[in-house]
Formats: sequence, structure tokens, C-alpha cells
Amino acid sequence: MIENDTFTLGGHTFSSRFILGSGKYNLDLIRAAVSDAGAQIITLAVRRANTKDSENILDYIPEGVTLLPNTSGARNADEAVRIARLAREMGCGDFVKIEIMHSKYLLPDNYETIKATEILAKEGFIVMPYMYPDLNAARDLVNAGAASIMPLASPIGSNKGLATKEFIQILIDEIDLPVSESLHRHVKLWKWVPPLSWQIPRLQLPEIFLKWQKLSVLQLKPDGVPTFPVLDVY
Repeated sequence: MIENDTFTLGGHTFSSRFILGSGKYNLDLIRAAVSDAGAQIITLAVRRANTKDSENILDYIPEGVTLLPNTSGARNADEAVRIARLAREMGCGDFVKIEIMHSKYLLPDNYETIKATEILAKEGFIVMPYMYPDLNAARDLVNAGAASIMPLASPIGSNKGLATKEFIQILIDEIDLPVSESLHRHVKLWKWVPPLSWQIPRLQLPEIFLKWQKLSVLQLKPDGVPTFPVLDVY
């Protein structure tokens, strides 16, 4: 962590850009991520805040960490607003991550997200909407009062890495708000590794070329022009 490298979000100053997602993690691991990795903001799915009689995620988050409850499970703006208000009544504070999804692909509904953002921003919430990286939608979120935008970086669960980098860069260039990529547990940030299936043919090329060269020399037409057999086996 660079000393004095801070940023302000909703009137709060943070020195760590590590926003920790808490979904389905071991609760002791969440506490360790705060103490050892310096996470200062932790997302919290309100609908899973207390799924067991013996454990409550709020008991594992150290004091001083900013809670970012999300509206996971909301299918429209009305449901997202209701979840956000419930989170504030529970003592989770004014921060809220708007998540509105109603398809099997779990892609955010930008239209409903803008509606919810406008309502909650007027009620004093610090709204951080999860959105599909569309420039026009991002501009509408700015006008609706969003404190930051959290564009989709990769299809959830795809393990494809950062798939929308160019679109996110457009938002960074054009939108005067903090931009935090919404990366999920199967995504590796800013790391691209060619699939193994791409590497194998590349490693085989020298061997394939030598065999092709040998066969093309041996199989000559009467006019002396070499033939180039198709090496399906390779």
C-alpha cells in the first residue's frame, strides 16, 4: 500500500482500494482479510446476513470497517430500494451497492438500476451501482446521484478474466466519478493467460514444419513442382 494514497467516496476517505466481497466465504477468512490484507470496505448481502443460528457475519467484521450492503436478489428498482432501506435500519450505514438482476446470466439491469439510484440518492444513501459498462447509462447514473459506478468486468462465474476492459476504460475517461470494477470470485484482475489449447499448437509448429518439409520434397510431381500434403494427423 502506497503511503498517503487515499481516495474519497461519499465524504469518507479510504487508503485501501481493496473492496472485499463476503458472499459464501468462511467468516474467519473475512476477518483475516481485514487484518492482514487491509480491506476497509466489505460488501454484505442483506438477504444472507444471518443464515445460521450460531453465526452472524456482522460479528466477524472488525469495528471501523465500512459496510457496503448490496441488494442482491432484487429484480427491480422497488425491491432494491426496499432492501437498501432495510439495511440502513439494521445499522449497516448509508453505503449501498445496487444490484438488480433478473436473468440467468446475472447481468445488471441498467434501467432499473438508474431508477433505484435516483430514489436512494435523494434519501441520503451513498449509492454505488453495479452496472453494465455502457457510457450512456453511466452518465444517467451520474445525473441520478451515484457516488461511484461499479461496472461489470466479467460475466459472473465465467472465469474469463477481465472481459470488458475497453468499455471500462471509456467510463474512466468520460465519467467524473470513482470507477471500481465489479470482479467476482472467479475473475483474475488484469491478468490474461492464453488458454492451454492455444499454446499446444504453437509448440508443435517446428515439428510439424519439419515433417511437412520432408514430405513435400519426397513427393514431387513430374514437372518438379512440390506437392503439399494435408497433414491431418498433426
